[in-house]
Amino acid sequence: MRNVSDKLNHTHTDGNWYVCSLVVQARPEKLTAVKDTLLTMPYTEIYGEKAEEGKLVVVIEADFQPILVEQMEQIKEIDGVIVVSLIYSHQDENF
Repeated sequence: MRNVSDKLNHTHTDGNWYVCSLVVQARPEKLTAVKDTLLTMPYTEIYGEKAEEGKLVVVIEADFQPILVEQMEQIKEIDGVIVVSLIYSHQDENF
């Protein structure tokens, strides 16, 4: 049986793939700049938008789970972002 230390010892080359979806809410007047910044981030896509409310549906992917956490933190720091909400997370672990 695997335990927490097994997960901490994984490397980028272990064949795992992680995906999460987010709702990013931004000030509507800064939405274009927020979108432009998001689109420069690797493995980041915008799947939906409600411009009048400043909301975006964003999917990020990585081969190492801490990268997703780092990317969510980076998104929170984008000028104009109000809140980042994690909606779904999936781990495809191949051992």
